[in-house]
Amino acid sequence: MVKPGELVDIVELTPLTLADRRIYNLLIANAWERIGEPIIHRIAKTALKGTHQGNERIENSLLRLMGTIAIVTIRKAGKSYKRRVQLLGPSDESLEKDGFLHYRIPEELIEILRNSEVYARLKTQVMYCFESKYALCLYEMIERRIGLEYKQSEEFTIAELRGLLNVPEGKLERFADFNKYCLKVAADEINKLCPFYVDFTPIKKGRKVEKVALMWLPKTSSGRRDAQNLIDQHSIVRRAKLRGGIPEMPVLVDFSLPAAER
Repeated sequence: MVKPGELVDIVELTPLTLADRRIYNLLIANAWERIGEPIIHRIAKTALKGTHQGNERIENSLLRLMGTIAIVTIRKAGKSYKRRVQLLGPSDESLEKDGFLHYRIPEELIEILRNSEVYARLKTQVMYCFESKYALCLYEMIERRIGLEYKQSEEFTIAELRGLLNVPEGKLERFADFNKYCLKVAADEINKLCPFYVDFTPIKKGRKVEKVALMWLPKTSSGRRDAQNLIDQHSIVRRAKLRGGIPEMPVLVDFSLPAAER
């Protein structure tokens, strides 16, 4: 699954849910071969149900995507600009249960995608395993950076990192809460599911945390194998391991046997 790098480091003015981001990634991937053309794209609704949502919840996600304005940093004539752009244009959804969704990518976004030079390679299988939207946001950020030469870390202000991880305004305002419920949760899921490790290091000025250093490193072959093994686990087992618990698998009863032998 390929998604333009410029769409990874965006700040949503209205933060999206984990399901919203999954659907948007699928829409971009579906349109990718003709992403630079001002055409109407089509995707089967069943493809979007891979996000485990019913039609009503898919519709709610589409409405949020159409109403979301994102801030994207672009380059023009050697200078940096902030572009405010709608993530998704008009869409027509078939009323049939297993019909198609027809949708447009906004023209202002097409211009960014057409000139894209950096690509984040998002694995759909991994994307569905994340429990936290912060983990998916962090995954997108790292996939954009993992191939950069001579760079394995980057510093962010607290405000920058909150924006990139799409933390809602008014939530997790104390750094202790932001660190515990966002950074640590996201890093823990990444380190268990992905072919690389990440780590956050607070940078203080006096007693106040002013910046956070994000570091990423590729895993060894055994580390990558362990991550893939977890992805391949039954969802009940995987979810329990992500949360640090012991999975409780359903007990299968063979009703062909006499009751005393069950």
